[in-house]
Amino acid sequence: MSRIKQETNNKRFVKTALFAAIALASASVFALSTSAPPGTNFSLSGFSLQLPTGSSGNVDTETGAQLAAGFTKSPWFYTDTGDGAMVMGDPSVGWTTSGSLHPRTELHETATWATSGTNILDATVTVTKVPSNTAIAQIFQAVPAPSKPLCELQYSSSGVVKLLLESTNQGGTSTTTTIATVPVGTKFTYQLKLSGTTISVKINSTTKTFTLPSSFVGEHFYFKAGDYDQSAVSGTPKTTASTIVKFYVLKITH
Repeated sequence: MSRIKQETNNKRFVKTALFAAIALASASVFALSTSAPPGTNFSLSGFSLQLPTGSSGNVDTETGAQLAAGFTKSPWFYTDTGDGAMVMGDPSVGWTTSGSLHPRTELHETATWATSGTNILDATVTVTKVPSNTAIAQIFQAVPAPSKPLCELQYSSSGVVKLLLESTNQGGTSTTTTIATVPVGTKFTYQLKLSGTTISVKINSTTKTFTLPSSFVGEHFYFKAGDYDQSAVSGTPKTTASTIVKFYVLKITH
C-alpha cells in the first residue's frame, strides 16, 4: 500500500472514530429512562425541591436524599414517559414561599459559593406550556444577605428568553435584557455563569455578558432551576399545571 493511500485511510479512520465518539457522547447525554424517577435520571442529591403545595409560607420541600430515593409528585414533578425528561409543572394558583408572590416547582442548590471561582449552571430544556412568563433559572443570594435574587432567566409565551438582573441586593429595581428567541415547545440549551464580577448567559449559540452590580460584591450565592411562573398567584393549589418545563440535562460546575 502506498504511503499516500495509507495516510488517507488513517485520516478516514480518525474522522470516523471522532464522529462515533461524538454520537456516543450525545446519546449518553440524552439517554434518559422513561420509567425511572427524576432522581435516577439526574444527579439531584445536591438540591432540594420546593413545591406549590403545603401551606402559605410553608411549602412542601423535598431533600436531596428524598429526590435521589425516587420522589415524584404528578403533576408537579415527575418523569415524562415518552422521552424521560424531568417535568416540572406549576399551577396558576398555589402556595408560595415566604416573601414570594408566586408558587413554584423549583430545584434549590444546597451548597453556596463565592464569586472568586467559576460557577456554571448548564441545562437543556423545553417549555411546552406557559401562560405569560416563567423563571427557568436563577442565581440567588445566600444568607445572611437579603432573600433576593441576583438574576432570573425568564422564558415568555412568545418564546423570548430574557435575563432579569436586579440593580441592588435589596431588590425592587431591575433591568431586563432579551438574550434570544426560541419557539414554545422547542428544545434549547442554556448556561448561566458567574465568575468574579462577570455574569454570562448563553442560549444555544448566543451569549451576552453583564457586570455584577456593586452591592452584590462579596456575597455568596446558589443556583435555582425549574418552573417559577411569574403570572401564578398565591392560594389553594389548583390540581393541574398551567406552566410546564421539561429538563433533559441539568448540571452544575464549580
